[in-house]
Amino acid sequence: MILPLARLANSFVSEKYRGPVASYLELLILQPTPFCNINCDYCYLSNRSVRQTMSLETIRESVRMVLNAGLVGERLSVVWHAGEPLVLSVDYYQEAFAAIEEVVDGKCEISHSFQSNGILIDDDWCAFIRKHSARIGLSIDGPAFLHDLHRKTRTGKPTHAKVMRSVEKLKQHSIPFHAIAVITADALDHADAVFNFFQNLGIAEVGFNIEELEGVHDSSSMSAEVNTDRIRKFWQRLYNLHEASLPSFQIREFRKAAAAVLFSQARLSWQEIAMQNDQVLPFRIISVDYQGHVSTFSPELMGVHDTAYNDFKLGKVGEDDLYAIRESKPFRKMANAVMDGVRKCSRTCEYFSVCGGGGPSNKYFENGSFNSTVTMYCRNSIQLPMQVVLTGFENKLRIIDSADIE
Repeated sequence: MILPLARLANSFVSEKYRGPVASYLELLILQPTPFCNINCDYCYLSNRSVRQTMSLETIRESVRMVLNAGLVGERLSVVWHAGEPLVLSVDYYQEAFAAIEEVVDGKCEISHSFQSNGILIDDDWCAFIRKHSARIGLSIDGPAFLHDLHRKTRTGKPTHAKVMRSVEKLKQHSIPFHAIAVITADALDHADAVFNFFQNLGIAEVGFNIEELEGVHDSSSMSAEVNTDRIRKFWQRLYNLHEASLPSFQIREFRKAAAAVLFSQARLSWQEIAMQNDQVLPFRIISVDYQGHVSTFSPELMGVHDTAYNDFKLGKVGEDDLYAIRESKPFRKMANAVMDGVRKCSRTCEYFSVCGGGGPSNKYFENGSFNSTVTMYCRNSIQLPMQVVLTGFENKLRIIDSADIE
């Protein structure tokens, strides 16, 4: 009988991986194609001009791999990402979804999600999304004057109008969606315009990704020290606007920061806190590229070339199971470096109970090592929003105290 990976964790010895192991799979990320039909200037993907497609057999083997490892509970969550998934036809996904259902054979519920640039959504796509109750997220950087600075077609033309047509299609079909916005230095002085845009968009939640250093995107407009105060003011203004309105949407960073305050993990051990960070747990997130290569930890590592880690290709579906991958040298080297970095964060960072050790990909791309601590991403996307939310909570408590005194 094959035991779930988490039950084998106690068998690790010093020369092997020494940290906690996921007891379940949070996300299976499948890259149906690395190709993207637009050319964002901050994209981290190196192979977005490659037009190859993941085969149905690779899809089947990916699902078999996680089922056989005992990582799937009541639900298998499949995310189609890393490239523009909607460049492939609805017919492709009809076959792909059917192939997954065939392998699962009723053992669990299946949920599907797409992260899209929002250029290609039409009535056929909307009908497919509704039929399968799939979730969809759109990448939109706010109003056109900001979005079109960086999100252009391959011939350099703006894309905002096309995305907004897709938004209208989703609304016509009553399909809820969320959004991810990349915030560059160009947007920092336009918090009001950004907030008002998303307030009127009809979304459930927006996440603001402060421009990062990842993959082939090795230069960020946020790298200059002078931007720190501007970023803090951007977050503060967003928070003030959100608090002063009756918003129909959540801001991801404030939601997470508020949850960290209300449900503090500060008294937990560092291992227990790390267990809440999907990116530092082996096999909590599993990524499979279009050729069937398997990776784990941060999805952004997929496609990165580094011989020290075997290009982050830890195995291949149909050839290696997760038990073999767990025992391999590339995995052990990577996993131990990631967990050593988490330990350092637990000893040195007052925000550790909030993030559980940060993102391995950010440490790797910014610091050159998983075994490191604070990054620009930490400061801009975790610490600054947390500071803003804490100040907001403190101000509310002062108001309550003043009212009690009166």
